[in-house]
Amino acid sequence: MANDLRLEEYLREREFPTMWCAGCGHGVTVKGTIRAIAKMGWDKDDVLAVAGIGCSARAPAYCDFNSIQTTHGRAIAFATGMKMHRPNLHTVLLLGDGDCIAIGGNHFIHGAKRNIDLTVVVMNNSIYGMTGGQISPTTPHMCNSSTTPFGNFEEQINLCDIAIAAGATYVARTTAYHVNQMAALIEGGLRNKGFSVIEVVEPCPTGFGRKNEFKTPVAMYEWLRDAAISVDKARDLSPQELKNKIVTGVLHQSSRPEFITEYAKMSKKAQERAKSTGASLELMPEEMGKFPGYSEVRLSGSGGQGLVLAGIMLSEATIKQGKNAAHLQSIGPEARGGTSRSEVIISDGEIINPKITAPHVLLAMTQEAADKYCSGVKPEGIILLDSTFVKEVPTAAAKTYQYPVTEFARDTLGNPLVANVLALGILARLTGKLSVNALEDVVRKRVPQRVRELNIKALWAGYEIGKDLVQTDA
Repeated sequence: MANDLRLEEYLREREFPTMWCAGCGHGVTVKGTIRAIAKMGWDKDDVLAVAGIGCSARAPAYCDFNSIQTTHGRAIAFATGMKMHRPNLHTVLLLGDGDCIAIGGNHFIHGAKRNIDLTVVVMNNSIYGMTGGQISPTTPHMCNSSTTPFGNFEEQINLCDIAIAAGATYVARTTAYHVNQMAALIEGGLRNKGFSVIEVVEPCPTGFGRKNEFKTPVAMYEWLRDAAISVDKARDLSPQELKNKIVTGVLHQSSRPEFITEYAKMSKKAQERAKSTGASLELMPEEMGKFPGYSEVRLSGSGGQGLVLAGIMLSEATIKQGKNAAHLQSIGPEARGGTSRSEVIISDGEIINPKITAPHVLLAMTQEAADKYCSGVKPEGIILLDSTFVKEVPTAAAKTYQYPVTEFARDTLGNPLVANVLALGILARLTGKLSVNALEDVVRKRVPQRVRELNIKALWAGYEIGKDLVQTDA
């Protein structure tokens, strides 16, 4: 191990002294993590350190890497997004036991299930140290805390067993006493191409030790030393003999496909399939985009108008044309009649943030939606109002078109439920953003057979309406 490590090269010394109590194991674990990273020989700018909330949350702030502190329990979710965007970053999470396996338990399970290439170092001090010493999921049976003054009658959770069961490909455990083993096990996790979990059982002299008859921090480290047993020796012991022992070492190691690698393969497959579909998915010459490169589309109205499905179909048609798309949806608590919003980002390149800020295109199918969103459309953008319901046109800088979309779907096509597809046809022509053929291909696959031809009829009717609106405007 790198005994000649110049620790200060990896620290933000301006952030010192640390916030941790005397005897806290967090500093020991951070040093072990740094030693492991140094052994890997990585450039510091290629390392991302992520934390949630709690005493552990300050760990990345003391490390001179790219670092981020996220919300409570959501560190793995944040790290997943960052790793997807920047797969080249070596992403290490420094989490507390409560942060990781209580409120963050679901993200922990799904990170392991996906086998995404993250190294999760869990600093398990068996307590919620920052917020008052409350019981955590890993508080040992019958130990005291501020919320269990007569002892914890629940069994502690075994986060390593959960990680193994969920699909993590590298799982290990050590203690803050066993510093050399710790660095070696973390290094093993860093080398693993997949979801790696290293649990470090630590002392919390303030929140845990004082309530459980540990008179000094040294006594807690001595307990870790005496309670630890290697995984090899543990195999020959009975469950009763292993009671109150800490089994250390590599508990599980396996190999299976890593999430980002598989995602890249699937993305390539989807793009190749889109290219192989032929000319029907090519942009028509008259439809070359008015907003080349990147645009934001907001479809808004009320529940029951099919806006979520419209957003999905718009996204799929975009991808069929070889572009990237991101779709978000928002609906009110009511199944029908409540607010509904479907948002799509269309881009020739990467989409870093799926959140729409100022749309280029707005469809408003209720007065409430028009009043709320029209003013936020970019000046060079386009607004389509369903005048069936939008009787007062809000002031907006963008070009505004009005058409009784729902009324036409109801009275001319015989079914108001196809108004969403009718609107997509109109927008395809108004914006020049999408091939109507690509939309038709998606509609055929998305809608039930009994109404398929009606929806296709609505799509092309919308496209013709869009032509008329453009010509009238000219």
